[in-house]
Amino acid sequence: MLIELQRFLQVLSAIYYGILSSFYLTLILLMIYIAFFTKYWYIILLLILWTWVDKETPFRGGRQSSVFGAVPILKYLQDYFPVSLIKTSDMDPNRNYLFCNHPHGFFSTGIFINFLTQFSPKNDLFPNLRFYLAAVDYLLMIPLLRDFLLGSGFISYSKRGLAFLLSNSKKGNVVNLNVGGGEEIVYSVPGQYKIILKRKKGFIKFALNLGCCLVPVIHFGVNDIFEVSTPRPGTILYKLQEWLKNMSGLTIALPLGDYGIPFMPKRRPITTIVGKAIELPKIEEITQEHIDYYHTLYIEELMKLFEEHKYKYVKDPENIHLIIV
Repeated sequence: MLIELQRFLQVLSAIYYGILSSFYLTLILLMIYIAFFTKYWYIILLLILWTWVDKETPFRGGRQSSVFGAVPILKYLQDYFPVSLIKTSDMDPNRNYLFCNHPHGFFSTGIFINFLTQFSPKNDLFPNLRFYLAAVDYLLMIPLLRDFLLGSGFISYSKRGLAFLLSNSKKGNVVNLNVGGGEEIVYSVPGQYKIILKRKKGFIKFALNLGCCLVPVIHFGVNDIFEVSTPRPGTILYKLQEWLKNMSGLTIALPLGDYGIPFMPKRRPITTIVGKAIELPKIEEITQEHIDYYHTLYIEELMKLFEEHKYKYVKDPENIHLIIV
């Protein structure tokens, strides 16, 4: 009976996560309806005014609160998949770290559960470190949604937002970065590990400018929890997707989970492996040679991390490789 109750609560947690993940779409439609079709338009105006008054918060460390990561139902979300967090080396709390996460998956499920909830073992594995997640700015401009995200530990993806935490005199900050960005969602194919990295060198230059540590992080299984449906080439939706991708990095896609239900993730194990920190020097005048050298070094460390651990967490590991495009 107890096991059945736990499984029921785990399913409820997955439903909650699915609703949470699609919340921004529902919220935008709801605000449009209230603003243009009801007499309560002034509420939307007040929310927009608050967003403008509070516009600097995403660039100044956010407004993280343990309350958002301690919602009781999240305790069961970790067991639903289940999700595991494994470290390969210790982290010095007197340093700042840029956790570079791969692959993106449809949602940053591994990052969210392991680094933003209070039920994760992160505090035991990495004591005295504070964890954040960098998000594209348009998400942090949507009234109400932004306040939830900021409370959960989100900050601006911009250089200014990252630099505030990673160059802060108060050490012990960890900022999680999805290096591939939203455009990597189209590669979220179950059983595959294809990431966008070859042309992504801005994070290397940024780290050299600050002299912070880069940490490769791999989320095994994160691509397995959804079947991603994307617009077919030549359709209006496909053209809209290409336009949105060029403008904001946003990708139009529908995540299909158990029984083909949108936003309902499948029960598939997710294992997050945190690699060894790569210490980068602080360089005043950064050249392309500096960037290329450390970019190559980072890829080598990432590939090594993947190959070392894939035999435990990947089916048919001999034929599965990390593909970098």
